[in-house]
Amino acid sequence: MGILGTEERRNRSVKRVIFVSRQRIVGKTNGSSAYLLDLASAVRRGGMEPILLQPSPSLFGRTPVLRLMDDMDLFSAHHVRGAVRIGSYLIALHPKIWLTAAEGVLAKLIAKAGFQLNWLKDRKAPYSIAVPWTQKDKEFASSHIDEGSIIVADYVFQTIAFENLNVRPAGTATIMHDLFSQRAEMAYEKQVDDSVIPLNRREEVELLGKADLVIAIQQAEADFVKEHLPDQPVLTVPMSYSTVRHPHPGNAKEILFVGSNTEPNVLGLKWFYRECWPDILKAVPDAKLNVVGTVYRAMHGEAVPPSVTYLGLVEDLSALYQGSGIVISPLTFGSGLKIKLIEAMALGKAIVATSVTLQGVEELASSAVCHADASGDFSSAVIKLATNDELRLQKATGALAVADAHFTSRTVHANLIRWFEERFDTPNSCLPEQSSD
Repeated sequence: MGILGTEERRNRSVKRVIFVSRQRIVGKTNGSSAYLLDLASAVRRGGMEPILLQPSPSLFGRTPVLRLMDDMDLFSAHHVRGAVRIGSYLIALHPKIWLTAAEGVLAKLIAKAGFQLNWLKDRKAPYSIAVPWTQKDKEFASSHIDEGSIIVADYVFQTIAFENLNVRPAGTATIMHDLFSQRAEMAYEKQVDDSVIPLNRREEVELLGKADLVIAIQQAEADFVKEHLPDQPVLTVPMSYSTVRHPHPGNAKEILFVGSNTEPNVLGLKWFYRECWPDILKAVPDAKLNVVGTVYRAMHGEAVPPSVTYLGLVEDLSALYQGSGIVISPLTFGSGLKIKLIEAMALGKAIVATSVTLQGVEELASSAVCHADASGDFSSAVIKLATNDELRLQKATGALAVADAHFTSRTVHANLIRWFEERFDTPNSCLPEQSSD
């Protein structure tokens, strides 16, 4: 992963797409990271250079050293304020990040020893994508945005990168991973403390209107833009996947859940443990549930349910998916495309999912998965798949067919790459001509 020199950056024959992000991206470790990397891969396949620009050290949270996976090598350059890269490690330089990390470790050790100190608590780091931009953030971003490039804001909160530029971009776009105002409303209704910053509808619409294009991850988000910003160009660009050739019905008794440590995943998994898992084990005593991803961190201090194994982060999930007979997604709230749903479909798996999981792709996916919301229905669907090989193969086959028809790169990225090419051919003239002095 190189750092572009000044002369190379000024070479306008190179078409650069600069992704401005403040999320912690080290690889395809969660849905939002995987989606951004998917878009960046499409940019590279389209003959353009993807560049990752991260103007805030807040992305480190309480983890001062991050290990970057091989996925990150697709970027032509990676600029992070307040950090240095050594090999595959990204190291924070700000002392406060190291101090916060030390406090977190100390708090856990003291709590484990049975003590509690009010002044020393294990607190979550702020939601990095939405923390206020500082002047240093703005200056850093501006200094790394080239004349004639396309700027892509990773979430609406990064549209501030479009402001006060000294160069003329070819175009600007915003990635709409989620519908934050709707998510806040759902969290309020369910009386849950979501980790995402609340954003009302008016604020979200205003931020979405700052870009030349909105990239919506699913049709529901695109429809929101069309309703509230009828003149705003918007493209629906779901996550893409390479599909397998044949469905994989897997081991009937192996069940898989994949998710990061976010409130929808945590609450959904706890609901499944409480309302569904005991009934499933009664009917299928030798059933096993593998839980993959950082969601396990939210279960710290709680007893692991019987026949459940926490595997943590797994870089290559292919073997786990292939061996699993059933993939579950028991989400009870949340918005945005549930990327792990599409991943499981593309790998030809039998899936049990709630309406929340299917939100935005109901018409495409409902017939291809076992759709259940009530706990009894969800348990029953898992039991049927675990005890009926023919049904499991049928659902796996249907899921793969939907993914192959609607979620491959050739299908989802064509219009976006065409828009990028058109912007490079017709640069944005919204900024005044720069003086040659």
